[in-house]
Parts: sequence; C-alpha cells; structure tokens
Amino acid sequence: MISMKKLKCIWIFSDSIKGHEVQSQALANRLSNNVKLFHCAIRQPWLSFTPRILPRFGRNIIWKNDKPSISMPPSIIITCGRRMAAIGKYYKRQLKTKHIQILNPGDNLNKYDLVICPEHDGISGNNVITTKGSLHTISITSLAKIKCSAPTNKNIAIFMGNPGTKFFNNLDKLVIKIKNTYPNHIISICGSRRTPKNQAKNIRQSFKSANLVWLTEQDGENPYLKLLACSEVIIVTADSVNMLSEACATDKTVVAIGQDYVSKKHTRFLSSVENRLTDFSQQTEKTQPLKVMTDVVTQVIEKI
Repeated sequence: MISMKKLKCIWIFSDSIKGHEVQSQALANRLSNNVKLFHCAIRQPWLSFTPRILPRFGRNIIWKNDKPSISMPPSIIITCGRRMAAIGKYYKRQLKTKHIQILNPGDNLNKYDLVICPEHDGISGNNVITTKGSLHTISITSLAKIKCSAPTNKNIAIFMGNPGTKFFNNLDKLVIKIKNTYPNHIISICGSRRTPKNQAKNIRQSFKSANLVWLTEQDGENPYLKLLACSEVIIVTADSVNMLSEACATDKTVVAIGQDYVSKKHTRFLSSVENRLTDFSQQTEKTQPLKVMTDVVTQVIEKI
C-alpha cells in the first residue's frame, strides 16, 4: 500500500445508523489518528429532500452532542448514506474542505470528491471507488487479539439477518443440511438488529441443540466478534451484506445461506464475492481473506 502521513483531522457526521457509522469509522481510522464523530439529525421538511440542501438547511440540523467548530476545519469530511451526504455537502461548502461519501447518495456524484460504493450497486465514475461489500474493521490481525476459551476447530457460527419469512419457515431443512455437512461441530447462533423478533421462538426451537443462541441483549453480551474469531466455519444469511463482508475478511470457511430469498441486488453482491464463498456441497474450502479495506485505503490515498 502507498505510504502516507496521517491526516491532521477527519470529521464524521452520523445519524446513529450503526451500519453506516461503522463504515465511516473504519475508513477514517485508517486515514487519521484524530477522528471527530458528530451525531446529528435533520428536521422536516429538510430531511425529506436530502441529499438536496434547501434554504436554511444549516439552522435545521439537530446536534445530539457537540456541534462542529468551523474555526477548526478538518482535512476531510466522511459521511455514509443519503441523509448525512447532505450535511457533508453543506459543510464542504462552508469550509472548502474535501468530502468522501460512502454509499450512493442518490445525487450528482460530481458534487463529492470521492464516492465509495459496493460493486453490486453498479455505479461508476472518475471519482468512484467500488468495493466488494461494505467497509469494516475486521481483519485476521484484529481477530487474533480476541481470546478463545476453546479451540476454534469444530465450532460453527451462524449469523442471521432477515432473508424473509420463507427462509425462517424452512429452518428445519437448514438444520439437517448443516448437521449432514458438519456432523461433529458445535453450533452457535447470533442474530442481528434486523432478525425478526417474532421468529425468536422458531429459531430457538429449530436450533435447540445449539451451544448458544443470542438474539437480543436479554441473552447477555453480544458474542458476534468472539464467534468471528473462534469459529472454524461461519454461516451467514445472504441478505446480510455487512456480516458477510466481515466474515469474508477472515480466514474461515464462509457459507451464505438463504440465497433463494434475497433481492437481485443481493444476488449481485454474492456473485462479486463468490470466489470467497464455500457451498455445503464443496469439498475444497475457500479461506483466502478479502482485503477490501487495504484496497480502498490505497485508492483513497491515490485520489486525494
């Protein structure tokens, strides 16, 4: 990767959507040791028109904590998602600084210095960097710092999003397939914010022999990172682009399930990482990590 001096300061604007915030922080922390995170919201009707900026836009930003000081402008502003794209654009105009937008802003891309989008979105341009999935902080190095209480071999982590009702109606068939493929493995289930609460009983019943089922904070501490680090096989629902992206950054066997129940956009994502995914029927496991962040940071340094 191209060597660089760390940037003096980066601002992140976040509307507290965790998936967006993680991506912004993952990039910012690779570029600077001084990252300031500002949580904010936008009043109506200004919110409905984002990423367009209506008159008096700046007066109608609601700051959750600190408000940025325009007397100390950053080297770069980073935003993720359409709503925060508008705030990034507003401060770019005020401060004459550079603005990196993560995910398609639904706007004229030339209004941004850089736009970082998943490859499966099908967006291109001179200022566009495409990625295989989402940005994140997961790597073999980061996971090596997590202590495992037992050997990783023979452990399976199943991460669930929400592929839809039809998927959950066929969990018993999935259990049989997993047990036939990995008969001697210990299974752990980890849900996400998107996992339907009304499917909790069904999941627990289907995986009643699982070592662990975590679906909400009532089940204790979220085991997600530990399962990423301490499992030999990682199985992820195909609708979960963020979790699949993070799983593919490990050196573990990764299987995507529920592929028949996802959108065409998700299918394009799965095709973009198919060289990293292993199918239940495959004898040869693919465990070469995807190094998305390294590639993205290299391109950002080249372009800015």
